Amino acid sequence: MKFGARILKTGIAVVLTLLVVQLLGLTPGLIAGIAAVNALQPNVHRSISQTWNQFRGNIIGAISAIVMVLLFESNLIVIGLTIILVLSILIFFNLQSVSSLAVVTVIAIMDEPLGADMTTGDFLQTAIIRFSLVMIGVLCALVINLFIIPPKYEDRLYNHSAVISNDIFKLIRLELNGASDAITIRKDVKSLDKRVTKLETLYAWYEEEKPYLRKTKLGDLRSKILFRQVVQMTRNAWYVLESLNKLENDYKYLTEDFINRIRYEMDQLIAYHEQVLLKISEKIPPETSEYYQDNLYHYENTLIEHFLDDYHKLISEDVRLRYENILNSITAINEYHTSIENADRITNSYFKYHANDEDLSITEETLD
Repeated sequence: MKFGARILKTGIAVVLTLLVVQLLGLTPGLIAGIAAVNALQPNVHRSISQTWNQFRGNIIGAISAIVMVLLFESNLIVIGLTIILVLSILIFFNLQSVSSLAVVTVIAIMDEPLGADMTTGDFLQTAIIRFSLVMIGVLCALVINLFIIPPKYEDRLYNHSAVISNDIFKLIRLELNGASDAITIRKDVKSLDKRVTKLETLYAWYEEEKPYLRKTKLGDLRSKILFRQVVQMTRNAWYVLESLNKLENDYKYLTEDFINRIRYEMDQLIAYHEQVLLKISEKIPPETSEYYQDNLYHYENTLIEHFLDDYHKLISEDVRLRYENILNSITAINEYHTSIENADRITNSYFKYHANDEDLSITEETLD
């Protein structure tokens, strides 16, 4: 595990929660601390929406616990049945995401036995205090998410995309040069799939984020469109790698000229991809990558036309079938090419209208 903002914010949230609890003279502070840890979210938007859901879920848990104790008193069986009841209600109202904290609320309230040493009034007072402790933890987590180290998704998306893409490029070159072991590479391909999926999840968090402390600018919306295309470009690069790995044996039946054509095409696309990333980090001016876009037309015919010319010359049905399998790779390459062109066009447009926008000042880091 790497030390990051989320770890720091968790520690600060717990400290703030315990400080508030001490100032209010409430006990036990452990309940509020647990609530703060559970309530911390990856972005401000989720933190705000989850606060409302946490309130509803904890109300359901608190009311259910109070009613069950008043009806049946408190013992292990009743606590277990109450938890089952609360979880069922949360599922009915589509509040499964807050079930952990709702269960904490139930246990915190039902852990205080109602009997000879505690009247009904004392029990209700204790229940309200413990519910309040849970909500104090939730609210402190919200405050920390709002004001302490707000996530800079642009940096994280850029750096993760750059590192993942670079790893994909290495494996693509290995596949095209026939210098790879299919089984070993297949493991790396699966690992990269998981990393790209995490990247897509990170973008989903970024997409739903809103600037709550200022007015939304047009640049905010355009930067989201830009990074959506960056993530798609990375995913399409992985699709090319997966196809090359899956059809590795079929490439042995291609003509040397066609294999060289694919190598050339991929070298140009990889360079084009890298140039787009350099433009986003403002290492090069926007027009630089147009060279790679034009250079893709070095051949007179397209990749699919080259494929068809070779295919019609084949006689063996077995070889023709293996050629047909290569269409999957050609489709993946064409989609990858399109996604890079789209990313390049959107990048040019962004810097044309938002050249002085400081929100996209990328800080390069090794995050992956």
